[in-house]
Amino acid sequence: MIHITYTEIENIMIEITNNPTTLETARKRRGAFTRESPLTFEAMLGIELDMRKTTVQTRLNAFFKEGEKMPVSQQAYSARRALFDHSPFETMAREAVKKEYSGANEMELWKGYHILSVDGSYAQLPPVDALRTEFGIRGGGNRPSAGMSVLYDVLNGWPIDPYIGHTNMNEREQCEKHVEFLCRELGHIAQKTILTIDRGYPSAEMFKYLSESGIKFVARCKSVFLKAINGAPVGDTVVTLNNGVTLRVIKFHLPNGDVVTLATNVFDLPADDFPDLYLLRWGIETFYFRVKRELSLESFTGKTANSVRQDFWASMFIAQAVAIFQRDADTLIHHDQDSKDNKLEYQARTSDIIITMRDNFVFAALSGNPILCQYKLSEIVRTMAKSKSAVRPGRSFPRNFAPFAKAKLNLKSTL
Repeated sequence: MIHITYTEIENIMIEITNNPTTLETARKRRGAFTRESPLTFEAMLGIELDMRKTTVQTRLNAFFKEGEKMPVSQQAYSARRALFDHSPFETMAREAVKKEYSGANEMELWKGYHILSVDGSYAQLPPVDALRTEFGIRGGGNRPSAGMSVLYDVLNGWPIDPYIGHTNMNEREQCEKHVEFLCRELGHIAQKTILTIDRGYPSAEMFKYLSESGIKFVARCKSVFLKAINGAPVGDTVVTLNNGVTLRVIKFHLPNGDVVTLATNVFDLPADDFPDLYLLRWGIETFYFRVKRELSLESFTGKTANSVRQDFWASMFIAQAVAIFQRDADTLIHHDQDSKDNKLEYQARTSDIIITMRDNFVFAALSGNPILCQYKLSEIVRTMAKSKSAVRPGRSFPRNFAPFAKAKLNLKSTL
């Protein structure tokens, strides 16, 4: 398969970092970054993309040591990052998506479809009043929290359209914005997409919006929902809602006796495919786990709304880079497996990928030495390929979704 390579994502980082337009667009004060300083605009972007989630001063010391320069103070760094916004990192992430989903690349598909998912989550922020005002408070405490939503490619591990905003964001409205982005920017992908959404999203209005947008979807519904869907029997049924939308309703029992209700406008797949199809949605849950725990998104490096957005978008770009290195490392592992009689399939450990990238990726990419960079990046892949774990069928983390995988449908179709 042809995909964006780690060399290409390195080039995206370098080109955007060194493009004068990037600084002109991002800086908040005219004349910022015109005086000579170790904390150049390029250095500031590199420090932000550095994944070592230690104290800020420790990161600064390590970054400048690798560049063989004298370190600077945390106070100087904080003052400089306030001079520019998050746009360089968002631009990197957006450009990477354009490259990966350009149409020239062969993406992993499921029965001819891209499987995307939308889900929301929340990020705890540093406990300061400015962030409470900007992002709001969630729950009964006084801790500020930001709302996050991502349109995510569960087969290829890519955050396609990330968003961060107020903790009280309307998830359905944000889902519609993700769909608008998909149809506007990646229309060739939208035509071959099945969107999977969880129980918080379905409504008659959402089903109508998705159908009119030309998006196929599979939605898990609450046990008490729309009358037409509630009344559908266990099995495979077609219903028409009051707003004129025709849906296929698939109900089945889990081994524990619970009934799962899926509503979909996909009519060209057998009913037995839908438990596996919906199970793929769990990839976005795993994504949030990795971003928070392994990329340490919630270890924010500043206490302003600007620094929160910088950290968020830098993390999204790095998550895309992780997906690329994961794919390349897995390819090496699979080539090695082909020559052996292994009963299990293996893949590179994502946590080890992040650790390996953390120590090498940003410095190699921004070193200015193409030969050193290529050596370092290929070394990252070779190192990651040595750290592998078995892929056990039916296993998921951190929550066990095995009942879906074990669900055996004995459906009497009314189609």
